[in-house]
Amino acid sequence: MTNLKNKVSLVTGAGRGIGRAIALALAREGCHVAVTGRDGQALNGVADEARTLGVKATPIAVDLKEGASVAAIVDQTTAALGPIDFLVNNAAVLIPAPLLETTLADWDQTMNVNLRSVFLLSQCVLHQMAARRSGYIVNISSTVAHGAKQEVTAYSASKYGMVGLSHALYAAGKPHGVRVSTVYPGVTDTPMLRENNKDRSVGDPAQWMQPEDIAYCVLFLLKQSPRMVVKEITPWAVAFDKI
Repeated sequence: MTNLKNKVSLVTGAGRGIGRAIALALAREGCHVAVTGRDGQALNGVADEARTLGVKATPIAVDLKEGASVAAIVDQTTAALGPIDFLVNNAAVLIPAPLLETTLADWDQTMNVNLRSVFLLSQCVLHQMAARRSGYIVNISSTVAHGAKQEVTAYSASKYGMVGLSHALYAAGKPHGVRVSTVYPGVTDTPMLRENNKDRSVGDPAQWMQPEDIAYCVLFLLKQSPRMVVKEITPWAVAFDKI
């Protein structure tokens, strides 16, 4: 098993929900963390909590839909913590609208955050990892990538796109000792899902998975021997047959 102590991680969308849980889970393992997101105050809170666990933490407030400078994010992380060992692409937006009601603005915002930022950050970090012949990229997709929902057309398409990008990243990283995995969370209790479940169409929140459940999946991946890689993992809420 790989020891994560003193490794450096960059987690996007880390101000709340799954990203926050992943960042703090990494910190508990002794991993230094850079956390990005739109809410600077929330990020400061996550970084402060991580520091109480004895690691270094750097909050980086950015809005990925506005085309934030990826190079600047990577440079800030590296300057504060050192070369990046783990990149967790978790940032996402969900704008509920069926296909015929999806606007170009909503489509572009979804793709910029959920897919474009993943491509740009991964490309930038992969250069760094390849030079050191070591590193791990974990992409947080969704079970909608196993079966698109037209009620969230743009979100579904972006998560399908992430799967294809993950395959390309895997092929690009493999010759350089860089591993890539994709996590497909099922129904998870996050602010984003609660905000879009006011009609309770996704069932009882008491039966949803918790963000910490997804964080444990990420730790499982990162802790595997460098000789192997678990390419995909799909955690499901046991109360649901499918979602």
